[in-house]
Amino acid sequence: MRKFLHVLSLFLLLSSAGSCGWLNVTPENVIAQDDLFSTGYGFRNALNGVYLKMGENSLYGRNLSWGFLSAAAQEYVTDESLQGMNTLQEFKDAAGFHYNSSTTESVVQEIWDNQYSAIANINNILSSLDGCPASKFAFGDDEKNLIRGEALALRAYLHFDLLRLFAPAPATSPSGVWIPYRTEFEASAGTPLEVTAFLERTIADISAALPLLKNFDMTVHPQAMYSSMMSSATPHWSARYRFDSRSYIDNMGQFFWYRGWRMNYMASLALMARVCFYAGKSYYPNAKLAARELYNDFATSRQWLGFTPAGNITAQSSNRFAKMSDDVIFAAYHKDLAAEYEGVLRGSNNSIRMPLDGIQELYASDNTGIYSDYRLAYTISQSNASNRTYYSRKYLVSSDQVIESIENPMVPLIRFSEVCHILAEIAASENDVRSGINYLETVRRARGAERSLSLSVTDAASLLDEITLDARKEYICEGGMFYFYKRRARVDILPLDAAVLPLPKSENPL
Repeated sequence: MRKFLHVLSLFLLLSSAGSCGWLNVTPENVIAQDDLFSTGYGFRNALNGVYLKMGENSLYGRNLSWGFLSAAAQEYVTDESLQGMNTLQEFKDAAGFHYNSSTTESVVQEIWDNQYSAIANINNILSSLDGCPASKFAFGDDEKNLIRGEALALRAYLHFDLLRLFAPAPATSPSGVWIPYRTEFEASAGTPLEVTAFLERTIADISAALPLLKNFDMTVHPQAMYSSMMSSATPHWSARYRFDSRSYIDNMGQFFWYRGWRMNYMASLALMARVCFYAGKSYYPNAKLAARELYNDFATSRQWLGFTPAGNITAQSSNRFAKMSDDVIFAAYHKDLAAEYEGVLRGSNNSIRMPLDGIQELYASDNTGIYSDYRLAYTISQSNASNRTYYSRKYLVSSDQVIESIENPMVPLIRFSEVCHILAEIAASENDVRSGINYLETVRRARGAERSLSLSVTDAASLLDEITLDARKEYICEGGMFYFYKRRARVDILPLDAAVLPLPKSENPL
């Protein structure tokens, strides 16, 4: 019965897939749940259901991006100052690390439940793939291996975030067991693991996924990853191809387009870099290897990756790429995200219920009247009220056709800028300050911050300080700073006990 309910939930999710082509395909959407895995189309449906769940408010559509997690990372004003008076109580509780309050306890529960539910559905896909003949898939082994690769990498991604939420960081040398790494589609809770053992499971899944995704995205169907119809690829048009496939048509069909929204090969490389970097210095060589492949091959050589052109950031608000989405490698899709964000953002009398904290201080060194960081000037606004409250423009509604298609429903999950930050911090750990500055300047120059770091950064410690400042500017309202502070063991911002969410009362979501 439990298996029936989970598969049925996937089937029902598809009815609300919205307008994004890879989530709205036929004849998959009319397959009865009893026959879900009788054809390759059923596997497509089941995998799409996982992506849809990730974009829900309970996960990355709100709680794990601009909502609960950004509040816990101290990004919003939550004191009794004039700006903080209107802040949502849920965000005040999260910022105060009151994870069992009347507003936050249910949030923690739904994160746990829905994350493990998505993992259960992935495990169902993977177990059903075993022994399934390639002839069931429209494109044979190429399609079957792609689905397996995406499922394995997604399982790693979802588990890793659970670890970063519900277990201590490796930097704190944790002992004991914490949460399970589930690889079976079953109702049992699974055996909790030590942090290192859990990370090894995560890395093993990514390692298994990488060659499968590389084969598809680099050999079988690279055209959907970059601007293949142009004489030469550019980062901006390559991003358009990955996220907005109205500009790209071939005979394979929409399920194989929109690779930016999916766990593609570049995203799996970035995930490997993220996981190994979090795991600690003994894993840094693996993190560096994956990150350098992205930086050197896909960004520098191929031009599949890069940053949003200045003109697209500094454009009038209706035409502005406020999420600076060109460097996004992997994203969640939530059809109504922009409208729902604006509904939460503004309270009575146009008050701001998510006022950003410390913005003037954060940007002080790069906004001296001579130079201006685009991230302040064009992705953050101030209210018209007398208190001039700052708020993020990343999730505001745009009516521009391209921006509406790409940025309105987008929750950035992995950015190329994070890859640059990883390389910069590894360089700092190797006392290679010059290389670290170069990696960090790659991001800063693209965002319009022209202050030369070579004038002020003279050692690893000052480089780490600059990486922290830049990360705060990049990941604002995306949830990433909670994990950043936790990895760095920044107990001055995120105390050790606040860095580990309490296990919910119901530890078994199945």
